[in-house]
Amino acid sequence: MPYTFQDPEPAMGKPEHLALYPFNLLPILRHGDFILYETSVIVAHIDEAFGGEGLTPRDPRGCARMNQWISAINSYFHPYMIDHVTHERLVFPELGIASDEMVVAHAVPKVELGLAVIERELAHGEPYLLGSELSLADF
Repeated sequence: MPYTFQDPEPAMGKPEHLALYPFNLLPILRHGDFILYETSVIVAHIDEAFGGEGLTPRDPRGCARMNQWISAINSYFHPYMIDHVTHERLVFPELGIASDEMVVAHAVPKVELGLAVIERELAHGEPYLLGSELSLADF
């Protein structure tokens, strides 16, 4: 399926970007006149709308576990691992912004907990969070 990638980052904060993503973040999917934001929503839509091998379990328990992981990643993993540690240690210094080590120190125990939870989940010997089947939660 043909697609066009556009880097919206230069437009962030401007009215045309805020019209697409009112929270001034990324990513955005535009499919004709249909516009979505929020990563987990975009990937779920792609999984449902564009055919191919599905990444959503068909059984209700598997689907619930997948959604639980997606929620945990959005609520606990991403904010602390990406917003707090990665941005403070990697992104901000590249932009000439001083790191706030108090933010990092607050986030590190939460990152360690998140990694321990994933390690425990993957201890079953299967390659994916839900077992042998790849799902949206793995992305």
